[in-house]
Amino acid sequence: MKRVILALVLILSFSDLLAISISGESLENPFPSEENLKAFDFENQVVDFPELKINLITTETGGEIYSYFGHTSLEILIPGYPTLFYDYGYFSFNDGFYRNFLLGRLFYNVYATDGNARIASFQEADRSVHRTALNLSTEMENAIFAFLRYNTREENNTYLYDYYLDNCATRVRDIYNEATGGDFKAWAEGIRTGRSLRDWANLHLDKNPFVSFTLNYLEGPLIDNPVNLYQACFLPLTLMHAVEEYENVESQVINTSESRTTYRTLSLEAWTLIFSIVLYFLTLLLYSSKKRAFNRLSDILLALIYIYLTVLSAVLLFMMCFTNHSVTYYNSNLLYANPLIIIMAAEAIRGRRENKRYAFSLVSITLLCIGFIFKAIFPDVFIQENLSLMMLMATIYLINITRHFYIKDKNSL
Repeated sequence: MKRVILALVLILSFSDLLAISISGESLENPFPSEENLKAFDFENQVVDFPELKINLITTETGGEIYSYFGHTSLEILIPGYPTLFYDYGYFSFNDGFYRNFLLGRLFYNVYATDGNARIASFQEADRSVHRTALNLSTEMENAIFAFLRYNTREENNTYLYDYYLDNCATRVRDIYNEATGGDFKAWAEGIRTGRSLRDWANLHLDKNPFVSFTLNYLEGPLIDNPVNLYQACFLPLTLMHAVEEYENVESQVINTSESRTTYRTLSLEAWTLIFSIVLYFLTLLLYSSKKRAFNRLSDILLALIYIYLTVLSAVLLFMMCFTNHSVTYYNSNLLYANPLIIIMAAEAIRGRRENKRYAFSLVSITLLCIGFIFKAIFPDVFIQENLSLMMLMATIYLINITRHFYIKDKNSL
């Protein structure tokens, strides 16, 4: 049995170290953004509405996790007609949504909706809303409207969503870029942000440390290279600021949130450091108590963390091997926290086998140290940003090692 467990440890560790991922089936995007924009004839569209005006509508973060990044819409204003919003962010919880979401088959839709009703719904949800006037010719605005009507036909209104590469903001970004003849992309690609896609996302996620830690654990190194401003426009607020700078305009504030005025409080690394320090001293303080109940409380607290990491790593292993969530591929986090942590969870719940937890932690912290060394020596190769996970795991393993020597010293007295 011990040989089987050892073999499993080696397989999990080294297969991940070598970045082996088995992706799910290859999915075709029903309506590719740039391909369809290039195929559409923007130059020869009829000017049906001489007074038509198009604005960029940017809605900031909401309370639900799926709205943390905000939302982007295009507003169509035609005198004598109802205001229209074109949104690329619609999805339905019906028709097997949860199963498709789990497998990475994220099919979203674009629809035309009542603009005034949409703004009212954002105001009711206490979300900040901005309107940015686009400096485009009447001919181009009519051409964009024609494309939007074409895009919202039933046979064209579905696309394959991607968190960073194809979402509500990137679809609008691509349309705007086509309207500028490609100048916006050429300008934005020339601006280096010094941040990766993960860094940009964390600006919005770090207000909720638990959600931020969970998502950062699941996401692999594919989002850890520095990006230019055009790529960073997957975030609605970044797209708005880029358009403002490109056109030298200032957006109009339609609504200001009273409850969500800031995004980041502390970085994920800072949150993890604070949590790790508190966890270390709290668990050891409880464990050193003469009362058995406090000793058990220390074990239960650690067991809860072990179970969370076991479930999380099992989800990651499944997503890497059997889904289309490419953002999880080649994820080295399994080297530091994998489903084998269930062994420590079981021993912590039982309150036994300190030696086994010590041995597991000693091997694991050795792997952590090797990981730190390789990241320091080869930063351009080992680019995955997982310092927060490494800090937490180092703390957990140090707790078990410290407890081992505490028992040893106690027994020697």
